[in-house]
Amino acid sequence: MTDFDNVGQLMCLPFDTIQPSDHYVAPSEYIVAAAAEALLKTGGHNWIPLIVEEEADYEYRAITNHFVYVVAAHAGLEELWCLVIKSSTPDIEQARILAGEVTPKVDLTTASRETIKSVLKALVNQPESPLKGVDATIAAGKIAAEDRSTWQDFTPIIKLKCGITKGKKLDALATAFYLTPPPPLPAPPVAISVKQASRAAILERLAYLTSHKIGGFGTVDPDAVSDLITSADRSKWKSLNPITKLDCGIDTAKLKALKTLFTL
Repeated sequence: MTDFDNVGQLMCLPFDTIQPSDHYVAPSEYIVAAAAEALLKTGGHNWIPLIVEEEADYEYRAITNHFVYVVAAHAGLEELWCLVIKSSTPDIEQARILAGEVTPKVDLTTASRETIKSVLKALVNQPESPLKGVDATIAAGKIAAEDRSTWQDFTPIIKLKCGITKGKKLDALATAFYLTPPPPLPAPPVAISVKQASRAAILERLAYLTSHKIGGFGTVDPDAVSDLITSADRSKWKSLNPITKLDCGIDTAKLKALKTLFTL
């Protein structure tokens, strides 16, 4: 697909060159009929343009303001005033949002407490909302207090005990929020023997785990742990389990991640 010269132009296009939108549900027939009558009374000139993309030379598809298309079809117009926009996902999404046909979503990864609260209140107040009974203020406070930078989906919210549980309540969040996926992790350091590793080598690997919050290492102090492991007598270690006894914040649950960077 290439950009055509008509992008950004207001054009009076033959109706038969325009394909309908795939994302529109027409209102009741009487509304369309009444609007078509009003259109014909003013000479059949639509003062609100249809927003279209140019799919090929002289071939167009309705993007938004699709009510105009439906009314024009009912009125039997042969031509329709249209505004041509770029055939790109961001531009099409923007047009639908500005036309009020699509509700914009908020990035939960970076949203402030006040923004989260505002969105949750709107969701709670929707008719027959599955979030009825959820305290938006409390839920927003708990969500905002979390580090959401590594969230892949909304499931961590379930553990916050804020009234949002698995199922319809959690699914409802996806209608108003989205998450920016974290960037891919850099390649990890090569695994080395914990018995022979220097302090610098130990620190490098622990820093990798803690900086990327892998396996629960987000709260571990890599410098302190490096000191404890370096000063320990590692010559007789038969596993990494002795590390859990150093009182350094590494328990058995964290050993799985540790084993990816350390051997014996």
